[in-house]
Amino acid sequence: MAQTIQIKRTTGTGKPTSVAQGELFYAYGDNGTYGKRLAIGNESGGGNTPEIIGGKHFMDMLDHTPGNLTASSALITDASSFIDEIRLKAQGELKLYEATANGTHYISLKSPASVTSDLTYTLPATATNGYVLSTNGSGVLSWIAQASTLTIAADSGSNDTIAVGTDTLTFEGTANEIETTVSNNKINIGLPTNVTISGNLTVSGTTTTVSSTTVNVADSMLALATGNNSSDALDIGFYGLYDTSGSQDEYSGLFRDATDEKWKLFKDNQAAPTTTVDTSGTGYSVATLIANLESSSVAITGGTVTGITDLVVADGGTGVSTFTSNGILYGNGANAVQVTAAGTDGYFLYSNSGTPAWTNSIDGGTYS
Repeated sequence: MAQTIQIKRTTGTGKPTSVAQGELFYAYGDNGTYGKRLAIGNESGGGNTPEIIGGKHFMDMLDHTPGNLTASSALITDASSFIDEIRLKAQGELKLYEATANGTHYISLKSPASVTSDLTYTLPATATNGYVLSTNGSGVLSWIAQASTLTIAADSGSNDTIAVGTDTLTFEGTANEIETTVSNNKINIGLPTNVTISGNLTVSGTTTTVSSTTVNVADSMLALATGNNSSDALDIGFYGLYDTSGSQDEYSGLFRDATDEKWKLFKDNQAAPTTTVDTSGTGYSVATLIANLESSSVAITGGTVTGITDLVVADGGTGVSTFTSNGILYGNGANAVQVTAAGTDGYFLYSNSGTPAWTNSIDGGTYS
């Protein structure tokens, strides 16, 4: 008659209430401490934790094709000791240890903390002495020669080469023109506090601001409105800023008015001139010029000359400010013009010792 051997069992995931030393039991439940596991009572007695010795839980881990990585299963290599892939999660590391005799240090490989997409690095098939690895941007690696020299070039002079790793590349400025400084792996190139430019300086743009308190210019003639060569639309001149009240900026200057081609002095204009001077602007008025005028021909038009007593003109002038009504002018050498009043009716003009005079007497002398 066949004999049946039974062991303790439970439908849950825990152990039976009492498991004696050497006694077997099996739990049919999934997961937990003993689910799908075969255990034997502890050698130290039934009151101690049973020891797990097998069960379906472990057999399921082995139930897959050798050489294939299978989730929640053991690693089983194929007949050639191969496995298709190994995955290390959460920046898991592949550690390559040094020889045991030398210690326990290792070299580790791991992924970055954040990777935007899957990337596979493919190693080159052969190695080349002295070469370094390079990628094509898609993960394919190849060996390339490491650059040993670097060619440098500039706007002038011949190209030069420096040895990478041994030579020092120096950025050198020029006295009073360019200065260079290096700090914290950075090279700063700029202008010194005082700048001297030996050649010509061309500044392009719409605004050039000079904050100097003193400006020395060797050029005897300043060129203004150089862009006015195809038309006559710009006023030409200069102006300055002042504030006599402490609360209102005003402008005064000298300019050639493009509308009438005349040079004008102005003052008290409350708007800064732009390409033209607004002669109808708030506060605009004609400024006063104190100077000696000299010209071979001067025309005073459009008004009167005021503020003086006698207008003395050295050549061809009268030298007096009033004349006798109906008087007759006559010269007096280098002195002012003289005036004699018109004579009485019937009188005639004659020379009285060289001075013009009037008389009605004829003494019978000789006339010619």
